[in-house]
Amino acid sequence: MDLAKFISGIDCGDASKPTAAALEEFEAKIGCRLPDDYRLFLLACAGGYCNAGAEFNWPHGDWAGAVQMVGGLRQDDPDSSLLHARNEPQWPTVDELLWIMCDHGGNPICMTIDPAHFGQIWFVDHELAEYEKPWTLAEAMSDNWGYVLPLAPSFSEFIAGLYEEAQAA
Repeated sequence: MDLAKFISGIDCGDASKPTAAALEEFEAKIGCRLPDDYRLFLLACAGGYCNAGAEFNWPHGDWAGAVQMVGGLRQDDPDSSLLHARNEPQWPTVDELLWIMCDHGGNPICMTIDPAHFGQIWFVDHELAEYEKPWTLAEAMSDNWGYVLPLAPSFSEFIAGLYEEAQAA
């Protein structure tokens, strides 16, 4: 799916497009400049509910899910606010993960903002995640824990892999 088609399927309500100043303010709050492809998306889309049926597969080809809620720089809707998700996450997380959207089951789709995995897109299986004790990103990515799973090496590649209806693997 191309970026314009993905954006056209997101119901942003009455929210206006974010400004460069709002993006820079958000980046200052999280302590890093986001990847250029994701910055362009944030400046073009306020975030909201995805009506487009944007489905995605695991890297090996099996169906993984469908995008439901997409984050943006808006402040009027906590369900699609990147800052709200960062400050008041609904699932176990670590600072290296930035929630950017969720799937149809409420599982977070995140971007890593740490230097070792910068800009990569990950699926967080909230049913398997550790809720009782702190954890590290390395632990969660390991085969022993496996609740932070890779989806794509970049935001652009994740979007390019989206499609409208289930396809046989």
